Amino acid sequence: MDYARTEFQASLDSEQEGSTISESGSCDSYEQPRPSFADEHGLMELFEGDKAYDLIYRNCKSGLGDQCQLLSILRNGFRTLGSRAKLKTFQVFQEAVEMKHVGEEGGGSRVKYGWCAVTKTELKSILEYGFSQPSNDGSYGRGLYLSPDNALLECVKGSAAESEDGMRFLLLSRVILGKSEVVPRGSSQSCPSSPEFDSGVDNLSSPKKYIVWSTHMNTHVLPEFLVCLKTPFNFNSPRRLRSPWMPFPLLIKALSKFLPPPQIFIIQKHYRDQQNMRISRSELIQRVRRITGDKLLVHIIKAVGNKVQQQ
Repeated sequence: MDYARTEFQASLDSEQEGSTISESGSCDSYEQPRPSFADEHGLMELFEGDKAYDLIYRNCKSGLGDQCQLLSILRNGFRTLGSRAKLKTFQVFQEAVEMKHVGEEGGGSRVKYGWCAVTKTELKSILEYGFSQPSNDGSYGRGLYLSPDNALLECVKGSAAESEDGMRFLLLSRVILGKSEVVPRGSSQSCPSSPEFDSGVDNLSSPKKYIVWSTHMNTHVLPEFLVCLKTPFNFNSPRRLRSPWMPFPLLIKALSKFLPPPQIFIIQKHYRDQQNMRISRSELIQRVRRITGDKLLVHIIKAVGNKVQQQ
């Protein structure tokens, strides 16, 4: 059983097509007495306007809200012999898993993007040599746990801040899932239960965790981007506007009394996109917030939503 690619997954795959990863070139600077954080870790900083930067930035804002301060987004440059060897290894295993499941329904290597939090001290060795040990609580067996690209909040909530200023380092990696099996909480599993499986998930239809076994974590996971951000030290979950008691069609009808038709038309289009699974619900909410402003949205939810809740 497979699950659909997210809008983020499809967009970033499209952006990477044809030039997925640069394997050549060096950005060493001889003018700086000390290398920058990016140079020291073999990374290349991305900036606003770069398509990958913009996609990841929107994904972070949609998943974490406004409490988090996004400091930088960097791409793995694969500049060293060790990191290039890891790239080649990942490509070989991707082809192997693809061939293993050829002809199967929903088969293929099923490469997804996944988030995992790392510490600053272990970052350099991970990029150069790979993961030395699973960094998780072991509740789903012995392996590396990653959150799907649309479950960034789960990753952040499960990580510890680097310091009191709330600094966190998040790797966005390509993950070879192949054929996944459900792993129950409390499992002591450390490898696939049979040769037909390649990875684990907590839920087949709507996973919040990808489980890459410790035997596979340095062949089936390829760190591609690093996101540096700051969160409140006691960060738990972002404050979001939600209206579980108020259907969106009713919200749109209420908004039409305050907004001009062109804006209502745009909101209706965003709602159709969400219904057709072209955007997530959280992205729909963020887009509506940008159009209406929080003040008007809160007013309508309080005025109309409470009436619906009481019916």
